[in-house]
Amino acid sequence: MSAFANPLSIVRMLWKHKTVIVAAWIVLALAGLGIVRLLPDVYHAESLILVDSQKIPERFVASTVEVPVEEHLATISQQILSATQLEKLIRKFDLYPKLRKTKPPEQVIEQMRSDIQIVPEKGWGGARPGGNQATGAFRVAYEGPNPVVVAGVVNEISGLFIAGNLREREMRAEGTSQFLESQLEEARKNLEQQEANLSRFKLQRMGELPEQEAALVGTLARLHSELQGTQDAINRAEQNKMMLENTLRLAETAEAAVMRAVEQASAPRAVAGASRQDTTPATAPPAPPLRSKELQAQLDAARLRYQEEHPEVRRLKAELEAALRQEEREAALQPKAPAPKKSAPANATVISPAVPFEMSTELNREKARVATTRTQLAFTVKELEARVADRQRTLRSIADYQARVERLPMREQELAAVTRDYEISKANYKSLLDKKMSAAMATDMERRQQAEQFTLQDPARIPSAPIKPKRLVLNIGAVIVGLVLSLAWALGIELRKDQFLGEWELPPHVQILGRVPTIVIGVPAQPGSGK
Repeated sequence: MSAFANPLSIVRMLWKHKTVIVAAWIVLALAGLGIVRLLPDVYHAESLILVDSQKIPERFVASTVEVPVEEHLATISQQILSATQLEKLIRKFDLYPKLRKTKPPEQVIEQMRSDIQIVPEKGWGGARPGGNQATGAFRVAYEGPNPVVVAGVVNEISGLFIAGNLREREMRAEGTSQFLESQLEEARKNLEQQEANLSRFKLQRMGELPEQEAALVGTLARLHSELQGTQDAINRAEQNKMMLENTLRLAETAEAAVMRAVEQASAPRAVAGASRQDTTPATAPPAPPLRSKELQAQLDAARLRYQEEHPEVRRLKAELEAALRQEEREAALQPKAPAPKKSAPANATVISPAVPFEMSTELNREKARVATTRTQLAFTVKELEARVADRQRTLRSIADYQARVERLPMREQELAAVTRDYEISKANYKSLLDKKMSAAMATDMERRQQAEQFTLQDPARIPSAPIKPKRLVLNIGAVIVGLVLSLAWALGIELRKDQFLGEWELPPHVQILGRVPTIVIGVPAQPGSGK
């Protein structure tokens, strides 16, 4: 081991086996060159797929597929690199024929999966808010022994990526649209239920709704006005009733007076055949109380309460004038007391003079007046009863509307609760409807390939030269490795002998007394040898 401590020992050992080293080096180098030459060529083909952005501005149509490109690319890669898809590619391009004869299908698929490379390109879309580089493109690469097959496999995989992207985005868009459609249907049913609740509440509380407050107050004011008018009509009807009752009494009195006058005028008298003279005058019936005096007393009392223009005063004045005219007519029609006459002779007969035509006409007029007044009084009584019924009905309506006005605050709270649920359902339905329409447009945009898509920017070309093995590097390496192995072999032989190579291996304090040449039996000694 001390030989390695001095370079002269190493050089001596190598020089000693120079022939063997050179021979071994040549053999090993040739063997390495032969092995390198026998290594199969490996070709590399790749394609560039560009992630093309959406062609329609998002302010017009917003995409419903908002998946990052990296995540979307990873999903599609898992689908393309699945065992089923790779097995189809292996059968289509007849890949790994030797490996398929000796290895199971799983290992063949793993070998192809390792040969496929999907490398994202960075920096195409600038920086994202999180600081990561946006992926705007990626490369698909594959390595194999046949350049034509390699290019075909890459282009096939690129087509699978493009088709898979379209299919995946369309499925995501349709899934979003279907989900929104189901949610919209539920929201529509909820909205219809809320609309039914609101309509039912308004129908049940019709006339008590907050928006009808002005109408209720107006109706209440109108009912109060009607009540006042009805009360005034009742007062007028009562006054008319009193006036007609008084008029009826006057008419009945006048009728009775005319009737008595007619009876007196139609009484029979003795005109002849009296046995003695009748010197006693005829006894007149007692005079009825004068109606004019009663009316005058009522008129004086009314003037103390009312003015001259008041209807009651005017009515009493008219009745007084009529009563005075009636009394004058009665006085004119009253027969005068007959003068004392001699007794009629015994054979005188009693005759009944005819009733004057004027008295008969006056009697008929008074009867008609009484009948007319009674009819008017009956109508007035009916009108008064109707007015009283109207007043009761108006009072009930006022109480009903007053109760409605008092219940308005409670109805307002109930309506607010029902309306709040309805507005929430309406806003939710409108929002879902807008989203559904937007999702439908986004789905149609995906079908028309107007959304974000993969575009084959640079298809794979048939490689003209293999990328490996690097034969020049491998050849140089084989030569170097052969030399190293030859030197190592020579050094190993010398180390196993454990021989003393020269005085330079002795310690410095040891004195050299002489040199002994190497003695080889049967072989002539070579000049310059140390032993």
